[in-house]
Amino acid sequence: MSDFFAMGDADAAIARVEDQIAQAQARAVQARQLRADIDAVRGVAASARREVTVTVDASGRLANVELADAALELAPRDLGRMIVETANKAQRAAGEKAVALTAEVFGEKSSVVDHLRAELDRVPPSADGTTLTD
Repeated sequence: MSDFFAMGDADAAIARVEDQIAQAQARAVQARQLRADIDAVRGVAASARREVTVTVDASGRLANVELADAALELAPRDLGRMIVETANKAQRAAGEKAVALTAEVFGEKSSVVDHLRAELDRVPPSADGTTLTD
């Protein structure tokens, strides 16, 4: 019979498995904390003259839109465009925060981080259906 089942080898194998379990449990705790941290992320952006301020969550969902009195003096089409552009800036800010948090947990070279960065680098749509470029 192989010495695979020798007491020292069995103890070493058990220790390796226990270490792997502990590492997996630690990663699970980190992942839960990361989820909570990302859920708390908010991105805020304001238009150049502060007519519009937009807050979004890490997914880019609108959490708040504030309009200054000056915003009401804009043509509706211009105001709509300004809201979309400001929301896109807020989404970028929130996305950058989420990427940074994820990189802290999974590492800069992680495929998860790469995926999030690729999503962040996608050009957002504009209010008129075209893509925005800075």
